[in-house]
Amino acid sequence: MAGMEEMNLNKSIFYFDDESGCLDVFECFFGDEYQVRTSTSLAEAHRMLSEHPADIIISDQIMPEIKGTVFLRDVARRWPESYRVLLTGGAMLGNVLPEINGSFVHQFMAKPWLYQDMQQA
Repeated sequence: MAGMEEMNLNKSIFYFDDESGCLDVFECFFGDEYQVRTSTSLAEAHRMLSEHPADIIISDQIMPEIKGTVFLRDVARRWPESYRVLLTGGAMLGNVLPEINGSFVHQFMAKPWLYQDMQQA
């Protein structure tokens, strides 16, 4: 999340991941600083973003319902002003690079992410 240090407390973050534990930890770490919303379901993610778009949208790559790259491509089309982050295992990074044309993912982060890395990103 490059530039996150420049964002103020009124910024919102939406995190989509099928692992609810990751979402809970993220909300615990960043919920006091940002408006954090999370979802483990694709339908819920679309509904939540339609009702309240987010400044920063984070998505895991490997999920049962959809790949993160596909989700973020749709997000970029529907909410182009959002800052979009893809989480992927380090070994997977080379596999997702060909899928991305450079315009719908602003930043990659390794999963599992560390608090310090997410905070400084």
